[in-house]
Amino acid sequence: MMLIGMCCSQSCLRQQQLFLFLAVLASLACGGRSLVLGRRHASPPVSALASASSSSLRNPDGKVYAIVDLLDGLQESAGEGLSAIAKRHQQEKERLGGALSQVAEGSSDQSLLTAALTQSDEDFSEAQVAATEVMDYIYTAKAMFGANTTAPSCSYLACGINAGCVMDAAGARCQCNPCFVGDGFRCRNVPCTADGTAGMATIPGVEPATNTISPSEAPVEAAEISVATWGQDRIAVFVREVSNDNRGVLVLGKAVGAEVTWGQRQLVDPSLATFGPVLVASPGGRLTLGFRDAAKDGVGYLLGGHVNTMGNELQAVLSAPQQIAQAQEHRMVLVQLQSSRVVCLYAETHKTQAGRLTAAFGGAALAEVVSGGPLRILGKYRFEEGLVVSDLAAVALTPSSIVVGYKAKNRQKVSSGEPSRELSAVWLGMDGAELVIDPHPIALEPERSGMQARDLSLVAKDTIVYTYIGASKVIKASVIHVDPHSHQMTILDDAHELEQGTAQYLHSVSLASSGQIPATFTIFQKDKEPCGAKACRISAKGRIADCRAVAWRTNQELLDISAGRLMDGRFAVAYVDTQGSVMFQLLGAQDHGAMLDFGE
Repeated sequence: MMLIGMCCSQSCLRQQQLFLFLAVLASLACGGRSLVLGRRHASPPVSALASASSSSLRNPDGKVYAIVDLLDGLQESAGEGLSAIAKRHQQEKERLGGALSQVAEGSSDQSLLTAALTQSDEDFSEAQVAATEVMDYIYTAKAMFGANTTAPSCSYLACGINAGCVMDAAGARCQCNPCFVGDGFRCRNVPCTADGTAGMATIPGVEPATNTISPSEAPVEAAEISVATWGQDRIAVFVREVSNDNRGVLVLGKAVGAEVTWGQRQLVDPSLATFGPVLVASPGGRLTLGFRDAAKDGVGYLLGGHVNTMGNELQAVLSAPQQIAQAQEHRMVLVQLQSSRVVCLYAETHKTQAGRLTAAFGGAALAEVVSGGPLRILGKYRFEEGLVVSDLAAVALTPSSIVVGYKAKNRQKVSSGEPSRELSAVWLGMDGAELVIDPHPIALEPERSGMQARDLSLVAKDTIVYTYIGASKVIKASVIHVDPHSHQMTILDDAHELEQGTAQYLHSVSLASSGQIPATFTIFQKDKEPCGAKACRISAKGRIADCRAVAWRTNQELLDISAGRLMDGRFAVAYVDTQGSVMFQLLGAQDHGAMLDFGE
């Protein structure tokens, strides 16, 4: 049995740790398996430990759980060794302190003894760190091998991916996140159960005294909404409140199990109306908000923000809005890219006082939310020139590229034989601090006009679905493959009919990261009907198949809706009903069509 004794050098400490590793290796070799432990907090080899079978827990004499018994012995020895080190350190401090009290002030002996005392403290600190690392490995390994034990605190455990440490009266243990099952070290994704879905509820929030908006107990009438998600459980909602002179309000939330804890409602800007609110968030919680200050002929604004890490984690620190575009009357689109970069898409038109159109284009701004929250505009570009652009939509294709969908019409009436550009799509990519725009956009259904709202979603690598409301009052979808090198777009399935009848709006959610069969999930609001949704499978050849209606819990007509996907697979859905109430739901996999059950 190993005993950690007094050791006063870093190399000696590392040798003692290596001896521990070799001891565990030897014990596993007796069971026919090998193991290499990683560094503390770098996640010990969870897969290697968790894959050990029950037979590997027997030594040659047939004793069950020989490895756990060995770890118990190592734990006891490590504790005894640290106690011995502490005792020896205290004796050394007393010896050096006594000698120091007998030497002359300012002498060379005093300097030498002071240095020796400092070195002794440093050696003891190193020994404590080494012992803590040893205990980390021991507690984690014991839990992986199924021992019915807990650690004194979470600092002694390195849990697996999609798991976290929880503390209770018995101690610390690893537990899989919601919508994952396992032992806390290996966690696999499963369809969320009913416990993982929150029922419909309003978004509350205590009104801060510094805000000038109406008291929280007064009725709030909203009209537009945007939601963003990041991390395992973070949610942000950006709302235009009609009852508050169309001012914008931001609310941050944290999903805790099946419920959401909401922070205070924050006024985005006390002097500006916020029509067409849009919101995105980086994985680190840096926020970008966009809006225009009037329904028509407004000024477009962007601002950055970050989650307050020094105090209330459910409150954001926001920068001042910056002007980004003029003559705005359509909702802009934000797409989050890597390195806290954001693409802002907008349509701009200029007219004379008599109403004659003088200029029109589709614009794209590349912005960055820097540390602390301020937003910096890196550059402005035009992806469409000379045509009236509207009905913008976009989706991130990779962390550094997007596809933009939009409606483009000539300023003048065109001849009957000219192809329609009302279902256009173009590729944009980020190259350093600049945007690159592919010069060859494509057009779907070029023989038709009268197209309406649209949205894009990513369903697989380099594959998107372009969902839109067609001219014949039908909701359709087309599957498009984007070549990763040439950026050329190829239509795999054109104008597949999803739903009869027109709709006020539609919204698509990207599912490419789910690790399941490629599928679409589209939410739409038909006239004077409850808000509906439909899920479809995408075949290996890029064809839309097996479409099914999704029965979910709204059962009412909605003015606006927005959704984001949490890392555990659930959807965070925020919406405004016809009464102006802001509502929120967490939807598990079974709520959006049981897409895990499509089959091959």
